[in-house]
Amino acid sequence: MLVNVDNKTQDNTVRTRVLAKASLNVFSKLLLMGLFMLALLSVGTFAVVPSMDLFDSYQQTYVFQLLLPTLLIAVLSGALLAQSGTVVQVTLGNDFASPSTIGISSGALLGAMLVNLFVTDPSIWMVWTAAFVAAVMIAGLILTLSQVIGGGKLQLILIGMAMSLAVGAVSSAIMLYAEQRMDGLFLWGSGNISQSDGDLAAVILTPALLLLLLPLLCHRHLDMLSMGDEIANMAGLKVNRWRVGLLMLAVLQASLVTAMVGVLGFIGLMAPHMAKLFGHYRHREKLIFASVIGALLVIFAELFSRSMPLAGYRLPTGVLTVLLGTPFFLYLLMRKQGLAGMVMQETGFGLASLIQLPKWLALSLPAIALTLTIAYFWPSADGEYFTQWRIVVAVFSGFGLGVAGCTLQALFRNPMASPDISGATSASVLCIILALQVWPDASRLLLFACALVGAAIVVTILFIAMRYQFTVSQLALLGIAISAWCGTVASMVLTFGAGAASVTVLWLTGTTYGADSQIGLLLLAITIPCCLLLFTFSRHLDLFTLGETWGHNLGQPLLKLRMLILLLVVLITAAAVASVGAIAFVGLLSPHLLRLCGQTRHWVLLLGSGAIGAWLLVLADGLGRTLIAPFEIASGILVSIIGGLYFICLILLGYKRPRFKRS
Repeated sequence: MLVNVDNKTQDNTVRTRVLAKASLNVFSKLLLMGLFMLALLSVGTFAVVPSMDLFDSYQQTYVFQLLLPTLLIAVLSGALLAQSGTVVQVTLGNDFASPSTIGISSGALLGAMLVNLFVTDPSIWMVWTAAFVAAVMIAGLILTLSQVIGGGKLQLILIGMAMSLAVGAVSSAIMLYAEQRMDGLFLWGSGNISQSDGDLAAVILTPALLLLLLPLLCHRHLDMLSMGDEIANMAGLKVNRWRVGLLMLAVLQASLVTAMVGVLGFIGLMAPHMAKLFGHYRHREKLIFASVIGALLVIFAELFSRSMPLAGYRLPTGVLTVLLGTPFFLYLLMRKQGLAGMVMQETGFGLASLIQLPKWLALSLPAIALTLTIAYFWPSADGEYFTQWRIVVAVFSGFGLGVAGCTLQALFRNPMASPDISGATSASVLCIILALQVWPDASRLLLFACALVGAAIVVTILFIAMRYQFTVSQLALLGIAISAWCGTVASMVLTFGAGAASVTVLWLTGTTYGADSQIGLLLLAITIPCCLLLFTFSRHLDLFTLGETWGHNLGQPLLKLRMLILLLVVLITAAAVASVGAIAFVGLLSPHLLRLCGQTRHWVLLLGSGAIGAWLLVLADGLGRTLIAPFEIASGILVSIIGGLYFICLILLGYKRPRFKRS
């Protein structure tokens, strides 16, 4: 009797769950349809009013040449990015992957800018081709490098963000050095949906619809890939071939959107997750509903862009998508069970040594290289006062960034952690840029103080996160979210006039231009004490790399130590940013080179990373001043090029890591 009652109870429970799921599906469909109609009507309110005369030629032109093409481009862009994000997440098995986080969007933007730089008035097909080729190259480099470093899901996101920052620096440099040629392209690059005629919509409608149809035809293959490689292989799926083919399709979709309207960040991340939240897990339904949600997100972002002008300017639609997407990213981050848990990997370092050098030799080589480089580029004339201070600033900025990068990699137990993606760099640059908008003639001392304010904000956020017991992986992802948000606000400033844009881009690319004794002494006053304090924590950093358990067992106050170390790192980063701007890769490469030489003790890593960072920045500064003299190349651009070459060499060296099995 009791068994029958239990069976009936279980049957009722199952029936209730099925009915609840069915009700949720119906509700989600009705809700999405209602929101879509509301969005369409909302767009119409900007042109269609009760007294509208449909026979008025001006209003007809406005509706059919401006409003409807803009609406069509918004729908297609959102749907393409949503499907691209869905495909990327499934094929890579990473819920934080999207065109924005694995370098597809930034690579496509670089390709589109290059073709606009060298070709006068290029067609959409030329821009799309260039965007696709560049996106494939950058995304391929990131995916290959993630396997080289260890293949972790968090590794992939960190590498993607680091490479995106570097590619963004190159794109900013193009706008800086070809300002007249690229005038107006920044607004497009930031995601500009508005159309002035229907030509673009008519040209891309057919290929866009075809690209939207193809993933739907492959929904069964996506279902099998989502179950894992082993099950997909057992089902007869050629896993590697389908993975590559579907990734190429996702890159085609994202690059077409970039060629049309520029970068719309986070749409490819938000839409698939929102479709899941509505209960759509099978990929045919998920692709359809993600497309609708992506279209809605872009439409609403366009509505906000139209209704909220700032200082007489319309914000680019892409700026608003990132501002909306960052809170959603944080929401995913804080879900410890489920989505965020898939990337919360507490892994060690994925870098194995190539050679084993003695400690004295590993420290002597970068010290000798730094000395020789300084001697070569040191000015011989007595009047080169400012050049001398530029070298001094480059030495200590590079030294500080190298030490900060080494410390963060130990703290987060991840070889891809660096000051660039900790949030400190972006926040400091943002505060400097905002200060320049208020006080265009601000002194370097004031800008230095503003950088410290940005660093203080980041430290406060990270401290609060630690109090809520964020893991080291969650802290790394939080830094990515801060960097994305601050970078977007900084990009927003670039739409406020050519003069402000030039100064802003100069800070974004990173340069020692304008360094003097005042900024040099301030840099020394912060960098030297903070680095000395970090050296005293070298043994604690050795323990951090072993994991949380070892530290607790040895009675170390890990939370307080982590807070203090983070404070020192952020102060060093802020001082470097205030001195030379945002320079990527220095804090990332310096510890790598020492680990490749077999060094693991952190007193060696800290000293050597500082020396290598100083050498990199002095070398970049010297080459930037002399290669095309009397013109200059920003130091940050050359460091980014060196960083890209390093990653390519790392891949060519043939790091052996487990890869996907052949099908």
